[in-house]
Amino acid sequence: QLMDLFGGVPLVEDTELKTRPRATRTEIFDFIESELKAVRAALPETRPAGEHGRVTRGAADALLANMYLNAGVFRSDGPVNPTSYNSCSTVTIGGVSACQLAINYSDSILNSSAGYVLATDWRSNFTATNNTSKENIFVVNLLNATDLGLNFLMRALHYNQLNAPTPWNGFATIAEVYNAFDANDQRRDAFLVGQQINFDNNQPAKDRAGNPLIFTVSIADERAATEAEGARLAKWPSDPNHVNQEHGNDFAFFRLAEIYLIKAEAQLELGSQAGLTLVNTLRARVFEPDEPLAGPLTRDIILQERLFELAGEAKRRQDLIRHGKYTRAWEFKPLSDAHTVLMPIPQGQIDANPELTQNPGY
Repeated sequence: QLMDLFGGVPLVEDTELKTRPRATRTEIFDFIESELKAVRAALPETRPAGEHGRVTRGAADALLANMYLNAGVFRSDGPVNPTSYNSCSTVTIGGVSACQLAINYSDSILNSSAGYVLATDWRSNFTATNNTSKENIFVVNLLNATDLGLNFLMRALHYNQLNAPTPWNGFATIAEVYNAFDANDQRRDAFLVGQQINFDNNQPAKDRAGNPLIFTVSIADERAATEAEGARLAKWPSDPNHVNQEHGNDFAFFRLAEIYLIKAEAQLELGSQAGLTLVNTLRARVFEPDEPLAGPLTRDIILQERLFELAGEAKRRQDLIRHGKYTRAWEFKPLSDAHTVLMPIPQGQIDANPELTQNPGY
């Protein structure tokens, strides 16, 4: 995450307390790669229930597959191209294309004896009992207990959609995202629009003035949104046994569905359309009747399918940067902000370590 957000960071492999300069982003990439490859053979394919959430070989393989797919960004010590695709096909590691390495580690997961399988019910990957999902590869193990739970619903729901405590009514989705989903796509149901209910008692919810709470798709002014404007993401449904804001739904860093999409994208970059079958396999479980893509598979289709499958799962920023679409001409992010593909180094860190250098543009 440090490499993804900030680029190069200090690399410390001893316990000496001293200031250190930033390693290059490529050096950090190489270090993470070497650590994962060194440990993966010693990691178990599966863990007993009491070790749920601990790293497995599948987790290491997923991290490696993702790193190789993003190698065009992660192994760049110069400016990342903000307006064109940064392909893994431009990077060779140990004489092998990074795209092929992404495919290889995806296949390791697909062929794993851990028995990863796509959940028949897409929503089961996100419920309070999703710890049993065979699709989830690497998760944060969360509990419906004080300070140990998932509070995503707390952030999104209206003040009157839980009995206690009061939700924050904070996060909404822009209409562009919601409208991109096909009306028949079950994954669109992860967003709340229209008449709302209280998640604890299933009674119609009301706004603060006592009127029916009806979420709109559009937000007239993002700087002055009203309490009912914007679709709300409820991908992780309410835990019926939640303790205040703490829900027991696990958060997955990696699911098998994403491995399908990583492999499909890497195959496309190597000139193969084989990934179309993988994409249509994911679509088949969320459309009734099925609505397969006819092809050909393109980068734009891959990016769109990643939105549909992974919305809200902390993937979009990385995807948009890789596809050269993170910086674009709109009101709050003009094209002159291309440097924002990297976050600024916090000033407090620079104050504590004068050997750090700030990222360009800040």
